[in-house]
Amino acid sequence: MMPITAAVITVRKVCTNLGFYSTSHRMKLPPNPLDYCAMNKFTRATNARLSVAGQILCLLLGLLLGSAAVAEIRIQETPDGGVQPRLTVDDSGNIHLLYFKKRLSAPSAREGNLYYRQYLPEQNRFGLPIKVSSTAYDIRTFAIARASMAVGGDGRVHVVWYLPRENQYFYSRSNTERSQFEMQQSVVEKFGEGLDAGADIAAIGSQVAIVWGAGALSSEHERTVYGRISNDSGATFSDELQMGSKELGACACCSLATNFGDENELAIAYRSAIEGVGRHMQALTVQFADKTIESGRYAELSELQEWELSACPLSTNDITVDADDNQWLVFETEGRINQLQLGAGIDAMPVAEPFIKTRQKNPAVAINSEGDRLIVWGEAISHTRGGRLNMHLFAADGSDKNVGFTDEVSIPKFSFPAAAVLPDGNFLVLY
Repeated sequence: MMPITAAVITVRKVCTNLGFYSTSHRMKLPPNPLDYCAMNKFTRATNARLSVAGQILCLLLGLLLGSAAVAEIRIQETPDGGVQPRLTVDDSGNIHLLYFKKRLSAPSAREGNLYYRQYLPEQNRFGLPIKVSSTAYDIRTFAIARASMAVGGDGRVHVVWYLPRENQYFYSRSNTERSQFEMQQSVVEKFGEGLDAGADIAAIGSQVAIVWGAGALSSEHERTVYGRISNDSGATFSDELQMGSKELGACACCSLATNFGDENELAIAYRSAIEGVGRHMQALTVQFADKTIESGRYAELSELQEWELSACPLSTNDITVDADDNQWLVFETEGRINQLQLGAGIDAMPVAEPFIKTRQKNPAVAINSEGDRLIVWGEAISHTRGGRLNMHLFAADGSDKNVGFTDEVSIPKFSFPAAAVLPDGNFLVLY
């Protein structure tokens, strides 16, 4: 879709299958011919072919700040019939997509591969798919086992994913042109007991870090997080390093998130399992040099990071960085999504209530250059059901810029939402 300015859209509207509705629900708005003209031929052709569930949803937000243009959130299904999308934006503003695609369309089919695509902003679409995984595998039907991606300073895409049958994480990286990926290689040899959720990967410059949780499943209170570090863009990695404290434990079936705050400084957000019940969201910062851990420290917990639970909540979390290099974490506590600025010494804050009384899960966050912070997640989720898409927008000062999103968008089975900032400062959401 071509950008539409405030001169065209004068009220907040939700575009669903080219039918426009007021977010105040007071009236139904007839389609504006100018809005149709803003659709490029690719979008029109796509809409003509796809079912209602597969059509692009464009949430046009009339967030008029003085003379500012309309903020826009573009919502669409993962391309190519894919699921479990992961989006990341590199230092040059390029958007990168990682997703899983089944080989067969049958509902019972599970086998498929990971694919990578780069967003083409001038054409408002993603480029051709490039296969990442060297061999096909069966998708895990819940989000905690999802694959992860990061982009290094030389332009290489780094990917890690989990294969439970092999009890192993696999890693691959692209060439600098991002036209093909190397043969996958196993990650874990020493600390591989009790692998039960996905690993995460981070990159900055020539440094790459892969982080995962391990330890006996019957002794969650003694598990912790481990990692391997590369200083040569993934060509070689360090030995496996213990990064966390075993005194805090580590929730076995909750995934974690990691991100470089600076060179040689890694943030890791994971769920502990203190005495088997203290499933708190821990924020760990690890300092290292020359592939060796120098120090590590845990931030003090705020109230919304604490969760007393004797069972595993099967949760995921996400970290991104704003224009001032502040790191933001989104995570789940007691069925509600929360946000936290890491290292700022402030308490975690709730995001929003659900549409109905149900659990919120699988959050993702994106922040544009103005500091607008978009958080997306799913609701009413089961092991296989993706649930209903929801989202909330915050200004840089933390004030609410509620988008008034009320459309009932169903996330496909086995999937979850992802968010990224487009080159023009608007947002893209995939599900």
